[in-house]
Amino acid sequence: MVVQIVSKENIVPAAPTPDSLKTYKLSVLDQTQVKLYVPLMLFYLNSNSGDLDSFISDKSELLKKSLSESLTRFYPLAGKVRDDFHIDCNDEGVLYIETRVDCSLLDFLSQSPGDETINRLVPEEARDSPMGNYLLIIQVNIFSCGGIAICTCISHKFMDGTTYTLFMKDWTAVARGSSSEIVNPSFIVPSLFPQIPSLSFKSPMSFSNIKFVSQRFVFDSLKIAALKAQPKLLSSGSESSRFEVITALLWKCAAKAACKSDDDSLEKPFNLGVITNLRGKNCIPKNSVGNLIWPGLAQCQLSPELEHKTLVDQIKECKSGTNDEFVEAITGDAGTLVLLNVAKLMSCDEISFSLWITSMCNMGLYELDFGWGKPVWFYYCNLKLVNFISLCDIGAGGIQAVVSLSEEEMAVFENDPDLLAFASVNPAPL
Repeated sequence: MVVQIVSKENIVPAAPTPDSLKTYKLSVLDQTQVKLYVPLMLFYLNSNSGDLDSFISDKSELLKKSLSESLTRFYPLAGKVRDDFHIDCNDEGVLYIETRVDCSLLDFLSQSPGDETINRLVPEEARDSPMGNYLLIIQVNIFSCGGIAICTCISHKFMDGTTYTLFMKDWTAVARGSSSEIVNPSFIVPSLFPQIPSLSFKSPMSFSNIKFVSQRFVFDSLKIAALKAQPKLLSSGSESSRFEVITALLWKCAAKAACKSDDDSLEKPFNLGVITNLRGKNCIPKNSVGNLIWPGLAQCQLSPELEHKTLVDQIKECKSGTNDEFVEAITGDAGTLVLLNVAKLMSCDEISFSLWITSMCNMGLYELDFGWGKPVWFYYCNLKLVNFISLCDIGAGGIQAVVSLSEEEMAVFENDPDLLAFASVNPAPL
């Protein structure tokens, strides 16, 4: 598969950002994020049988014009990251790249594209997460059939998964001409979580020189139902979610893989960092943009007696701990001392995260329609810097997990019979 760049430009907001908004002050939750890119990809088939050149030209102009309009509301995205504390909202724009791909999208999705193949659709400027200053890099990959893969690389210095979704909902609404669905983003986060200039913080995502690889696993709705129907889970009296039962299984299999490659791992807890959305808690608006996520900690000690229910209970407890009361405690100037204590705890050698997991399920990603149909596939390109798992929806109630582990651990993990009893390894998206 050959991907050829045909154009590269900056798309600027349709209207200039007012002088009073030229400097955006990041929140402490933004401040503590590593400045790297997360590529997220939407795939759209072409059902138009008319003139292909005209179709491509029209769609290209529509995407750029609607993007420009959306940037007037999401104005920080058209600026540049200055440091850990500020964004220059200078209207320089987002980097927008258009390519041509020498194969049919239907053929591409009817096979099982590996991570390296998908990575060719990611802009070179965002591969391997370089520390660029753009808040947003977009690459529109147009296949020979007119199908489109839109890769949106978000800077984690300002954007989390929900911010991405809010922006994409606005962009697609503008493209469709649906003014009633335009998003009015809230920029309240810096006042709720004011930055702490004195904060000395070592990210709990401690990167290493280990070579990581990614693999995709799909859980269909029947397998998820079987996971949830385990007798000990049913007898516990509280229903378990899709997220909880799948996360527990992936966590245990990752712990087993780590112990297989490192006998010393049996002597210490295998910690799971559960990334939780804070929106909707303690009256935080659901349309808030920025990083409104919190790393909860769940722990397990691997043993032959370790049960799925035990891990599910740990995950439930971790999630329940990030509640209204906790968010209130870390909010505002009064929360500064709490955050400083948390940062100190997270940075100590006694707490290390063995695995991270995030979820973009139930975000409406498959409703993102630019006017030529809904996406047929969404792919989260994991950062191959740490042990990391991303979950998202697929059709008919299923869930897709993209798992990144070291090469040695992945060789064990992807062949684990407990995992393969419920998950398919990288099936064709279509």
